[in-house]
Amino acid sequence: MFQAAAAAPALKVERVVLLMRHGVRPPTHEPALAPAIAPDPWPVWDVPDGDLTAHGAAAITLLGAFDRVTFARDGLLPAAGCPAAGSVAVYADVDERTVKTGDAFAAGLAPGCGVAVQHSAAARDKLFSALDDGAPGFDAKAAKAAMLAAAGGSAGAVVTAHAALFQAMQAALDPGGTAFLDLTAKISAKLPGHLPKLSGPLAEGSSGAEDFLLEYLEGKPMAEVGWGRVSPAEIATLLALHPLAYTVTARPAYVAAWTAGPLAARIAAGLSGPGPAVTVLVGHDTNIAELGGLLDLHWRLGGYPADDPPPGGGIMFLLLRDAAGARYVAAAYQVQTMAQIRDLTPLSLNDPPAIETLPIPGCGNSAAVTACPLPDFLKLVATRSDTAAN
Repeated sequence: MFQAAAAAPALKVERVVLLMRHGVRPPTHEPALAPAIAPDPWPVWDVPDGDLTAHGAAAITLLGAFDRVTFARDGLLPAAGCPAAGSVAVYADVDERTVKTGDAFAAGLAPGCGVAVQHSAAARDKLFSALDDGAPGFDAKAAKAAMLAAAGGSAGAVVTAHAALFQAMQAALDPGGTAFLDLTAKISAKLPGHLPKLSGPLAEGSSGAEDFLLEYLEGKPMAEVGWGRVSPAEIATLLALHPLAYTVTARPAYVAAWTAGPLAARIAAGLSGPGPAVTVLVGHDTNIAELGGLLDLHWRLGGYPADDPPPGGGIMFLLLRDAAGARYVAAAYQVQTMAQIRDLTPLSLNDPPAIETLPIPGCGNSAAVTACPLPDFLKLVATRSDTAAN
């Protein structure tokens, strides 16, 4: 992505806004899945449920150090020393793992410079969780209809369509058992103003596959990763359940307009209004999936399944200016590979994370760096976001 200036010397990178997921964490609750479907004991972690691990923080710091090199190459930050005051802003959701991820990224991006991570003082930040407390005007029944359509007409249709994948997950969770496959697939819209709830094999399978990935990325012995029943390649295969769930719950247009609308507006403001050269927003995999749905962005890189939002990965937006003063927005997805996170591989221009330039459909429909003029991008964001949610 950062080859934009080199590929088109007349273009100058003026700003970057990165929406990234937090780093490696344990499951957010114990047990990670109900014993009825996953009877074996889960691995022990050395931090509380859902918190950023030391290993996860170390991987994020390596990513921040790499981005410092690329930002400096593009003229956004100095090659050495501390960035100018106000040139870097890091804003995180309120969870421990997001705030600490911001700290770790800042430690790599600007070591010793005291870049403070900002976050809301409230218990929840609607920038990252617009519907957690409900939202007047959000039609849960309309959202359910959109989710059902994305699932193929019913919650069970997606399970049928990907039967082999769900059978492989059953074998990983409880070889010879059937309890996982016997779960009832449902999408329930019981609370007005709240996001409908997905339950059944897709919800539980997505969570379990993600847990296997986290165990592997943390560097746990393979005997503990998926109880020794999954290889790295099999983790990557099962992990397809994770973005598949988000295809149903996060990416439908009606849902994404409400959930990602505030973040999209924040990104647009970071590119167009006064502000720092580098803005980093630290959220969750849901935020990545929702924004991907809102802007119809798709990626597949680093050995992960299509559209998966792994720890530390994120969508990056660059503001570019040509010699005549016209401005453009280009997008990319950046993520460390599974091996880079597990092994804490130092990153460099010769050994970078996986980076893929993303077309922005509806704004030039091309990955070319001048495909999406800034005014068109701002209009696209405003059009696809639900104004009632902002």
